Parts: sequence; C-alpha cells; structure tokens
Amino acid sequence: MTTAGRAILSTAVAALLAACTVGPNFRPPTGPSEATYATPGDDIDNGAVRAAIGEKVVSDWWTLFRSPELDRVMREAVAGNPTLAEARGRLEAAHQEVIAQTGKLMIDANAGVERERLNLGAFSGGSFSSFSIPGFPSFPNNPEFNLYTLGGSLSYNLDLFGAVKRRKESLLATEQAQARALDAAYLTLTGQVVVQAFTIADANLQLDELNDVVAHDQSDLDMVRRAYAAGGASAADVAGLESQLAQDQSQLPAQRQRREAARHQLAILVGKPPADWTAPDFTARSFTMPQTLPVSVPSELLHNRPDIREAEARLHSAVAEVGEATANLYPNINLTATLEQSALSPDKLFAATSTGWTLAAGLTAPIFHSGELKAKQREAEANARVALAAYELTVLQAFGQVADVLSAIAHDNQAYEAQRRALEAAQSRVDMMRRGYALGGVSELQLVDAERDWSRTRLAVTQQSYSRAGDAAALLYTVADVPPGAAEQPTKTD
Repeated sequence: MTTAGRAILSTAVAALLAACTVGPNFRPPTGPSEATYATPGDDIDNGAVRAAIGEKVVSDWWTLFRSPELDRVMREAVAGNPTLAEARGRLEAAHQEVIAQTGKLMIDANAGVERERLNLGAFSGGSFSSFSIPGFPSFPNNPEFNLYTLGGSLSYNLDLFGAVKRRKESLLATEQAQARALDAAYLTLTGQVVVQAFTIADANLQLDELNDVVAHDQSDLDMVRRAYAAGGASAADVAGLESQLAQDQSQLPAQRQRREAARHQLAILVGKPPADWTAPDFTARSFTMPQTLPVSVPSELLHNRPDIREAEARLHSAVAEVGEATANLYPNINLTATLEQSALSPDKLFAATSTGWTLAAGLTAPIFHSGELKAKQREAEANARVALAAYELTVLQAFGQVADVLSAIAHDNQAYEAQRRALEAAQSRVDMMRRGYALGGVSELQLVDAERDWSRTRLAVTQQSYSRAGDAAALLYTVADVPPGAAEQPTKTD
C-alpha cells in the first residue's frame, strides 16, 4: 500500500474509534398512573349497558353489533376509501424518504466521450514553432482528438458525531408517525361508517314511529269530527287536532332527508358516487346492542390509540433532530476514492497505462457561521418542546374523551330506563282511558290526550335508543386497538 493510502486508512481508523453520537436519546414519556378515567363522583357503569374496564379490546370493534350488512360495508370502505388511500400514499412517501436520505456510502459510475481541440500555442506564448518537448514527436498545430473515459467514485461519510444517524432516526420516527396516522384514518373511517349506518337505521325507526303517530292523529281527528257532528266537541277541538296532524306530518320530510344524506355519505365513504352505490336499508333489527363494552385500562390506551402513538413518534422525530443539529456543530470526515480509465481510442480504454485513481480524506469543521448552527440547535430544541406539549395534550384529550363517553353511557342508561317507565305508565293510562271511553265515562278529548302522550313517549324511547347505541359505538371507537396491517388491506370479518 502506498504511503498516501496508509495515511488515509490510519485517519479513517482513528476517526471510527473516536466516533460518537451526540444529542439527547429519546425515551417514551411515562403516562398517567391512574387505573380509571372518570372524575370521582361521576356516574359510570350504571345500567344495563356496562363498560368493562380492563377487558380485552376487540380490534374490529363494530363486529360487537353483530351486523353482517355492516361488516360488508366496512370491507368495501376500507378497500375503496380515498382518504385511506391518501394516508397509505403518505406512508409510502415517508418510507422512500428514509431510503433516499440516510445513506453514508455513495457509489457513482461515469462514462463519456469528448471531442477536444488542444491549444498548443498557449504553452509557447502564442508561437507554436517554439513549442517542443524533448524526446516526443512534434505535434500538429492545435490537434483535434476524441477522449474516452470510464470510471467510478466512492464516498463514505464517517459520521463522527452521528448527524447522519440522527437524521435516519428522525426519518424513521416520521415514518412511524405516518403509519400511526394511517391507523388513525382507518379508525376514523370505521367510526364514520358506523355513524352513518346507525343514522339510516334511526331515521327508518323514526319514520316508522312518526307514521304511526300520524295514523293515530288521523284516527283521533276522525273521532273528534264525529263528536263535533254529534255536538260533543267544538270546532276549536277539531282545529287543534288538524294543526297537530299537520305538525307531525311536517317531521317526516326531515327524517327522510336525514336518511338520504346518510346514504349519500356512506357511498362516499366506500369510494363510490351516490348514483353508483346503494347503501343497505339498515333498520333497528340490523344491529344487536352489546351489553358489555370492553375498555382498555389507561396504561394500555397509551399504546392502543393511534393518535397518541402518532404524537409520540413525532416527539421522537423532534428529539432526533436536536441530536442532528448538535452533531452539525462538530467536525466531520468524508472519505472519497475515484478510479478512471482514459484513452484516445476505445480499444486502449482498459489498458493498464490508461488507469488513474485518487484516495482522499476530507475534514470539514464549522469555524464561523454567524450563530446559524447554534440557532438551528435552539430551534430544534424548541420544536421538541412543542412536540412534547402536543403529545401531552393528545393524551389528556384522549383520556377526557373516554371519560366523557363513559359518563354519557351511564346517563343514557338512566334516561332510557326512565323513558321506558314513562312508556309503561302512558300505556297503562291509554288502556284505562279506552276502557273508560267504551263505558262512556271518558270523553273523546280525554282519550285523544292520553293517546297523544303515549305516542310522544314512545317516540322519545326510540330517540333515546339511538343515543345509547351511538355512545356505545363512540366508546368502542375511542379505545379500539388497530391491529398491524389492518389499514393496508381490506378488513376480514367472520
């Protein structure tokens, strides 16, 4: 080995032995140590639908509602939703950026042919006749020739203080953040599909109830009209029932619009124009209300929620960028080597006499950057503090969201039970009024009032049922664990 080669090798070995990684090392933040979500005194686990904290969370959470129609729509949505496709593309772009920007070794090849004209007059002050080289034949005046070259170059960054390593760490963390963002998009999509399916079912149920109310209104109006004709009711009584009938009929278009809008939105979620895809006609019989809702404990929620994991990955990336900015304050060594073959004709290109090479070690060290590098380090540190605050806020919001839904389910249970008792009482009153009317002891208007109260109470029970089902879905959605790869391929369900 030549003296120059030994010197470069010695420099490289010494640099490798002295290499180190500067800057902070990322450690995941510790989460809250509480075993529950609710504030002391909150109403939770109260009623028929119970939240079971600590039980295993179901990944395909919507399957707890036991709806084959919903499962089919969910598979179509995961396969065709444009928002999910966009998130997949962002993940792929982040992955390719990791591959493209984190290499320390670069090898390039080059080949070329040139046509050159040599100005020999430049060597003799403009007089070619005085130009000669002892021992060489004379040259023609300003000769023209072809020059063929073939070679390659190699460059290796020793990364003495870990700038490249920290850059790769940051990009890998960003890729992880994009993967968790894809999971979050997947989870949001499943939640939106369930909401629209529930909305269709509830609109159908409300339409059934309202049509029944309208039918009762019409029956009551007919009865009061007969009483008016017989002198047992006033014109004001008839007008009042006509107004009530019109008011109840006016609620029907709003529920039809609600159902149609949900159908349109469901088509968009599966990636189809509303004219090309028809949503299932979900009804209350399409779903079974789960009585137990599995909820992960707070410590597990930190590892299950995609938004929390995404925020943690972005914090990791920001901390790694602090290390990269710190490493840029220190010297670095880059090793280079080139090998080139040059000849005046192609057949001489690979001759030993056509070979040229270089070996070099280049040291770069920041001397004066007007505070730029230190400012960039401080900027990275500030960005890391921002990422930490964003992570902490994401955790707090997630815990607050679970606490909200837990208390909402308890209050749904209470309201549903109260509405059910009210319906039973209204039904008993109607039965008594009908018997009294048959015996002549109850007037038409008294019976109409009792039946109207019963219809309104039954409608309120159906509305409360929708609220309870929606909150149950919201709880399952907020604690769901997205399994690896679920967002990257169509969902499979039994």
